[in-house]
Amino acid sequence: MSSDYLLIALIVAGFGLSGVYFGAGYVSWHRYQAAERKKELSLRELHANRLRDENDVPGSSTVQVVDRVPEAHRTAEQLKEVV
Repeated sequence: MSSDYLLIALIVAGFGLSGVYFGAGYVSWHRYQAAERKKELSLRELHANRLRDENDVPGSSTVQVVDRVPEAHRTAEQLKEVV
């Protein structure tokens, strides 16, 4: 009868150790996934900043042209272009 209790105790202990092992694996996987998401987010932000900086380069299609010639110094042709 004592051997039956010993075998039942070993089986219950095996289930307990298996549960702890799978729980630790899940926690490790969850931390790994969180680290990957954090890394991807930072890389996405770097890429967005890099694209934003590229669009600020003079000569790109988004740059506004500003006429800095005062009206007193403009020629007649330049004044016609403004109107």
